Amino acid sequence: MKFKYIFLVAVLWLCSFNLSAQEYEDMHPYLNWKQIETKHFYINFHPGAENTARVLAKIAEEVYPVVTGIYQHEFDTKLSLIVKDYGDYSNGAAYYFDNKIEIWATSLDFDLRGTHNWLRNVFTHEFAHLVQLQTGMKFGRKVPAIYFQWMNYESERRPDVLYGFPNVLVSYPIPGSSIPAWFAEGVAQYNHPDLKYDFWDSHRDMILRMYALKDSLLSWGDMGTFGKNSLGNESSYNAGFSLIQFISEKYGFEKVREISYNMSSLLQFNIDGAIEKALNKSGEELYNEWRNYITEDYKKRIANVGRNEVKGDIIAPVGFGNFYPVYSPDGSKIAYTSNKTADYFGWSGIFLYDQKSGKEEELHFGVKSELSFSPDGNIILFSKHNTINTRDEVYSDLYYYDIKAKKEERLTHNKRAYSPSYSPDGKQIAYLSQKDGSVNLFVMNSDGSNSKQITLFANLEQLYSPRWSPDGKKIAISYSIKDGRDIAVVNSDGSEMNFILKSELDERGQVFSKDGKYIYYSSDRTGIFNIYRYELESGKIEQMTNVLGGAFMPVVNKDGDLVFSLYHFGGYKIAMIKNAQPLELKDSDYLKREELKKSLIGKYTQLNEYNDAEQTDFKVQDYKNVFGSLSFFPFLRIDNYNKHNKFIDNFKPGVYVSSSDALDKYGFFAGGSINLQMERDLFLIFEYKDKLPLLYDIGLTPQLAFEVYNITRQTNNEIELPLYNIPVEVTYNMFEFDFSATHKIYNNNTYLKLFFRYSRYGSAVSSFYLPEVNQLVSASSDYYLHGTDVGMDFTSRAFVPSKTQAINPVGRKIHFKFNYEMNSFNTNGEYKIEEGMLMPVYDDYNIPKIELKFTESIPLPGWKHTLSMEFHGASILGPQVDEFFNYYIGGFSGMKGYTFYGLGGNEAARVNLTYRFPMFDDIDFRFAHLYFDKLYGSIFFDYGNAWMTKTSLKEFKKDIGFELRLETYSFYMYPTRIFLSTAYGLDEFSNVYNKKTITFGKEWKFYLGILFGFDVFDIN
Repeated sequence: MKFKYIFLVAVLWLCSFNLSAQEYEDMHPYLNWKQIETKHFYINFHPGAENTARVLAKIAEEVYPVVTGIYQHEFDTKLSLIVKDYGDYSNGAAYYFDNKIEIWATSLDFDLRGTHNWLRNVFTHEFAHLVQLQTGMKFGRKVPAIYFQWMNYESERRPDVLYGFPNVLVSYPIPGSSIPAWFAEGVAQYNHPDLKYDFWDSHRDMILRMYALKDSLLSWGDMGTFGKNSLGNESSYNAGFSLIQFISEKYGFEKVREISYNMSSLLQFNIDGAIEKALNKSGEELYNEWRNYITEDYKKRIANVGRNEVKGDIIAPVGFGNFYPVYSPDGSKIAYTSNKTADYFGWSGIFLYDQKSGKEEELHFGVKSELSFSPDGNIILFSKHNTINTRDEVYSDLYYYDIKAKKEERLTHNKRAYSPSYSPDGKQIAYLSQKDGSVNLFVMNSDGSNSKQITLFANLEQLYSPRWSPDGKKIAISYSIKDGRDIAVVNSDGSEMNFILKSELDERGQVFSKDGKYIYYSSDRTGIFNIYRYELESGKIEQMTNVLGGAFMPVVNKDGDLVFSLYHFGGYKIAMIKNAQPLELKDSDYLKREELKKSLIGKYTQLNEYNDAEQTDFKVQDYKNVFGSLSFFPFLRIDNYNKHNKFIDNFKPGVYVSSSDALDKYGFFAGGSINLQMERDLFLIFEYKDKLPLLYDIGLTPQLAFEVYNITRQTNNEIELPLYNIPVEVTYNMFEFDFSATHKIYNNNTYLKLFFRYSRYGSAVSSFYLPEVNQLVSASSDYYLHGTDVGMDFTSRAFVPSKTQAINPVGRKIHFKFNYEMNSFNTNGEYKIEEGMLMPVYDDYNIPKIELKFTESIPLPGWKHTLSMEFHGASILGPQVDEFFNYYIGGFSGMKGYTFYGLGGNEAARVNLTYRFPMFDDIDFRFAHLYFDKLYGSIFFDYGNAWMTKTSLKEFKKDIGFELRLETYSFYMYPTRIFLSTAYGLDEFSNVYNKKTITFGKEWKFYLGILFGFDVFDIN
């Protein structure tokens, strides 16, 4: 009875959207977490993040009554806040079904946003998510979603197999919350017109302005989901912010709240109806009204600027993320970082542009950092993230690239160092380092020795971009504590710090001119970022550019040539102005936007005029486990594995249940379902991610998982007697428990799992009458397999991040498994009498097994085309064993031209080639609650076989097939991956099972999936 693997597919894929057990997540169990408890919050933090936690506790209690009052919503429990500072990473996350928020202490420095007070901004943003999204819940906080599931199976012809392998897998959610990305993020940013922890800054205005002027604003459908590139995803934020502001100013802020509450209606699964109910116009009408308004508004406001535009020549047009230009010492070359054709900023490298030839070359990949040339021009200094120890603390450190030797060398270790800058003589390096939310300036020798901290900020102050004066005596730096940035000059020994530009403007990206007379910088003084220069002796300010988008990160050479990062149509480009001169502009202003409706200015004055250096004396205690409420995921599954069941018996309702503590140190995920035939599917997964004695002492922090499964299946069978056969019901029962320890190796994408597994398979025969003697034979049961399995799994994934990574991955995956099975198996169904009872006769099978799966997907010339090769090999080492223990390589998970159980053996090998190509890469079509994004096709070919003792290549089977992949989103936030495959087995062959000959091949096979991912059987 081969149904264990089928059941695991059902459990692990039909609920994969909620199953945390399938993802490796390091919760840093070595940290001794602490806790601050306030009236409404538990603030959890680790050593080294206490100052951030104390400030956050103060902010949280100040903001709580304001935001809950706006939406007239109170929480049913205290909220858990998690403060993290074990990596140079900046983000926040709201788990609105769990009443939990995670915040990283590192302040956000993002090229697509302005500078705001990080803690107040991020907390208010994430807290607004919790409040606003809970107002739109349909089933309450404890029921995040309801699932509809469907499993269909191959028509199995083998008489020794209970039922076939799945050929249809569907798991579709009915969510408890359905909020489009633009609305959720727009509300969280705008929050309230008088709460100014985030506001419509010059960066956001720049991005939306350039989209509007190019008539390329996101469509109404595209605004609702993410899954785009860095610029596209941020545009959902910007469009949402602007549209929420438009609704608030024109229709009143109370309409924003009303739309949120309207989304809680059970039948309201897209926002159009909620908008129409609140505004008496459809969502599309509102979108067009907003789009027309901002487009015309920007055209009017930009008219004078456009007549006097001075932006220079673009020398790096490819890519939307071209940053940090720097001249070589002789001024002949320009180094910068760029993402070129990649979809995300983080996928960048260093490029070197030769002014004389106009050509460029990529020097080094994997760098998005401020750059600095050594005085001899042979070295480029930069920073990047790295994994510094077995604890996986991902910090920044300094590296340099030797242009002549063409190699990278690491300069610092464990310093959280970034933004490096060589002194003019090359003997020193200035850099920044962050700890507990505060940034400070450091100086060290160029060989990495003798590092000294020269500023002593400790109240969440932020510093940016240190740059040396030509004489090496001073360092110019940007500074921020609330909104925007100011520019200061500090002595290189830290003895004095003087602000030269300090205002409500955002002034940044400062650099000295080669003669030391000027500081060039970027400022939004007109509402658009432009390059200016400040004369140090007189304090005179002169404008050097006049652009439609924005100008940042200036550098100048000795000839006065100005190079900078220009935000233009399509993103950031590198631009140059030869012999740049101050501009004398008249009537070139960017006109201030006229607000549609004034807000209640001053209502929140006290909240906006804060001083977070003044803290409340909160009591600190050890972390106590605060478990979240149980989350229930009811589901209705149609599961027609038994062709003898009535239609009603195919319905198998059930529920998944999950919970964990706030830090995810402990958690469980369980589920159960049952049909009218009392066939059941039960499982429990418990995870432990805390420290372990002894192992922790030697630097090992494995994650432990304990899993239990029990399933039953019924079928009709016959007992063969000499004169006749007697029909009986047979119930099969599988019980299994697994114990595993998983440890990452270097990063989250490479890990080793050690496991122990015990399985017990049994069958029970119902009672029946012997007609000859009219005697009742009692029901009986026995176990035909007792199996113990120990082994290891090694998995490594390395895929290129892209917006098509799910539908068309590029990269590599390696999965290697070695295990040793110790089985007692009733091979031939024989029995013996012991103490008056029939007992199964077991054979022992001690089986070493090895399996390797390797996948490589490479891009082909052309637009998003890829070629993928997969090799899958498996072997039972040693003598031949019963086919019950076979590997199977057909069906949905292998060679689709043949049934799953048609290709089985003690040994197996398969090679797959897949050519995948886009059919429609930007569908941008919305229907009801569905958003259609991409459609890809693929042609695939398989060559493989499974055998018992020996084989030859001429016995290998071949198939060919075609697959369609449709990437959609349901209810805005749920990825819905639909795929349809068909394959034809090119070779026909026959095997004998229980004296019956079965033929395979020369037929079309079809497969359908509607799930959260395309690679269904990528389960380890």
